[in-house]
Amino acid sequence: MKIKTSNMQLLSKVVKPNFQLSTLNSQLILIVVFFLLSCAPSFTNSHKLYSGLPAKSESVGYVELGDGFMLTRADWFTEKLNIPNDSIYSKLEKLTDSVISNELQKNWNISTVSKNDTFLRETLKMDNTIFIKTKFPEQGVEIAANNGSVPNYLFIIHEYTIGGDLEAENFYDYRKANLETVQKKKFKKLSIIATFTLWDNKKQLPLKSGIISVQKPIKNDSIDRDFFINSTKAVVEECLKML
Repeated sequence: MKIKTSNMQLLSKVVKPNFQLSTLNSQLILIVVFFLLSCAPSFTNSHKLYSGLPAKSESVGYVELGDGFMLTRADWFTEKLNIPNDSIYSKLEKLTDSVISNELQKNWNISTVSKNDTFLRETLKMDNTIFIKTKFPEQGVEIAANNGSVPNYLFIIHEYTIGGDLEAENFYDYRKANLETVQKKKFKKLSIIATFTLWDNKKQLPLKSGIISVQKPIKNDSIDRDFFINSTKAVVEECLKML
């Protein structure tokens, strides 16, 4: 019995350090993961007066995409969605505007705003190497919705790019601006990259801006209208998460 007890004591001395080492390794892994996440680039830009999402009762004007709507490889979408080439842009832009507006309506009191000459082009820095092209309303001008009302906020999508296997960094990181892209016949993912701003329409301030990238796996090199709509809904969801 003494021999068995001695063996058990010896075993406990061997196991305990191993257990402690395993626990220490787990803690170190968590610390490294936390460090990497905290150091990951944040593709957002917030004004010091930004205090969070507007309440659901707030009036928000959704600014239609207009020339911010961009479709890469239009011929591919023409084939997959069975839409004539001469109307692929107008039909998909109209569908996208409708889906986004309807999704935003679930969160705010939404009215529609058409872009006009009072929206001026600017460049906004998001990170040390990340810049986006924006279209902000002119200072001192409150933008009215198409129905004549003046919403308290505007939800502006500056650029909305749809394609296959796209990476946001290739569009907005100046270090990759001149990289050549390979033309593909088939895509693994439907990509939607959008830059957006929540705008204070009363104070004429960009409260928060961001870049989102939605990647939806494509099966059998085929997409349909429902797939396109659900991907568009995912864009709104990601934008709201950033806000």
